[in-house]
Amino acid sequence: KEGRGIYVDFTARWCATCQVNKKVVFGNRKVTDYFHDQNIVALKADWTNADPKITEALAKWGRSAVPFNLVYPAGAGTAKPIEMPELLTPQIVLDAFQKPAGVAP
Repeated sequence: KEGRGIYVDFTARWCATCQVNKKVVFGNRKVTDYFHDQNIVALKADWTNADPKITEALAKWGRSAVPFNLVYPAGAGTAKPIEMPELLTPQIVLDAFQKPAGVAP
């Protein structure tokens, strides 16, 4: 509604790939600076304890496991978000925010 970019991270503490993605992407100064400068909303769907609401949300996207990440570029409105690959790099995440919504990274 505010036109801000949104990053949704479906994750779990027991998910090794999730932890690597978190360290690689959010341990990167370019990413953290970009999120801050662009006022990106970062949401975490923590599936560590198999929350049924998160299970339902994953199923809506045809997913049954984590990691799963979505990017809603700023100003995307009601457009479909960008579904991210399982393995992330800082550049993949930054590039996703530069693409129109619905376009694969």
